[in-house]
Amino acid sequence: MVQADASAEEKAPRYAYYALLLLLLANFLNYIDRSVISIVAEHVKMDLELTDTQLGFLMGTAFAVFYGVAGIAMGRISDALSRTKLMAVALVIWSGLTAVSGAATSFAQLAAARIGVGLGESACSPCSQALLAEYFPARNRGTAISIYLLGTYVGGAVSLLLGALVLQNWPDACGYFPGNACELEDWRAAFLAVGLPGLILAVFVYRLREPPRLRPYDPAPVPHIVVREMSAAIPPLTLFNLANAGGRQAVMRNFVLIAVLTVIGGALTFLTGDLAQWAAVGVGAYSILTWGQVMKLRDRPLFALTFGSPTFASMILGGALCACMSAAIGSWSAPFAMRELGASPVTAGFYVGIAGSLGAVFSVPLGGWLADKWGQYDVRAPIWIALIGMLASIPFIVWMVMAPDLQTFAVATMLHSFFGNAWGGANAKLSQDLVMPRMRGAASACFTLCMTVTSAGFGPYTAGKVSQLTGSLSTGLLSILVVAPFAAALFVYAAAKRKAETPERLIRRAREAGEPIPA
Repeated sequence: MVQADASAEEKAPRYAYYALLLLLLANFLNYIDRSVISIVAEHVKMDLELTDTQLGFLMGTAFAVFYGVAGIAMGRISDALSRTKLMAVALVIWSGLTAVSGAATSFAQLAAARIGVGLGESACSPCSQALLAEYFPARNRGTAISIYLLGTYVGGAVSLLLGALVLQNWPDACGYFPGNACELEDWRAAFLAVGLPGLILAVFVYRLREPPRLRPYDPAPVPHIVVREMSAAIPPLTLFNLANAGGRQAVMRNFVLIAVLTVIGGALTFLTGDLAQWAAVGVGAYSILTWGQVMKLRDRPLFALTFGSPTFASMILGGALCACMSAAIGSWSAPFAMRELGASPVTAGFYVGIAGSLGAVFSVPLGGWLADKWGQYDVRAPIWIALIGMLASIPFIVWMVMAPDLQTFAVATMLHSFFGNAWGGANAKLSQDLVMPRMRGAASACFTLCMTVTSAGFGPYTAGKVSQLTGSLSTGLLSILVVAPFAAALFVYAAAKRKAETPERLIRRAREAGEPIPA
């Protein structure tokens, strides 16, 4: 870690495990609410008359881009405010909007609700990972974060099972509810069922004790902090932020960025006809790059240890490409089982959900534990775990697509999940170890959200688009493997750079960027 951690050899207090349980549950609900659309996708497609491209947009881009737009600022907000209170408010927002998704009557309305869910969920990872990094000492921080990340994979699996059960049983169960509940379509009831529990959990998260701060809270009023940080990422407020931080020259550079992204987005829209997709991706790319530009002007030490770090930057890019494969497979596995293997929603949800969660439940904690142990001898351990896991998962993706029956498909899904998810906790730990304690929320936002925007913004959409063009979902899923060689090259580059980044060198880089660290 960059700055000496006085608690490195201490034991985690008992309260830390209670906090871990609540944050694990919040992440669990986070991914249930995010992923339930996968199992109800076929019903939504039929009821709202959507294409596979539109489904891919709803499952990935609509959520992920605006998750990233808010999230890149949310890391800084979480470092300035009470993380427990911010997390509770965010939980209310995303849970409520998940329930509201069931009221959508058009593609545009459902896309708007998914955007709102993304905005709410953007606070989850920055707040939770920064809290865990302070609740737990350095020696078992990777294990704690890996346990927290189990909610990602178990939540995704449970969303398939729960959504499928609602689809199957709603016609019989609706009679037990008052009013005209039976007039509500089954997929709408599924959104309502998974959204409401988060409102209860928010009460407990709100009451969590904030760990002692290594620096005081930002004295500015809360609305000022939120507007200040959001304006660093949300256009057109970004231009005012840049003008204040860097003057006319910074604004002109930003206009060049806008022009370049507009030309690229316009060309892609002309080629594909998908204006919503490329407009959303353009906003996401602009916000991330502009946030980096603002941080370089306002907080040079943070920029130097994140976007300005070869290890951090290459791991973001490599992880994003690797996660593209997982996002595409995760979003389309249940529809694939129903279309290609003739499974019912409940059967598809059971096989895909159980198989995916079994693989992740074992591999995610194993990856974090291995990063803690292996990392004692080689600081590049999280990067090697990412590279090995990605390469090992590829044969099982091919096996999934070629599976002759649902049982074979489930086995391949479990093995893909085991190898493809092993690196989550390891790399979350790496993002915390490469920065100073005051930057942990922002580092988590940089790392997690840049990967999310890229992976969920491109993975499900690409698979859906290729499926629509070729008439084959199998071809759509296999097409995403084209990113694997590029991800592998970035991981190798990150490993080469990480070897030279000793704690002393990282401290020197932060000090040279202006961080007030005593010599």
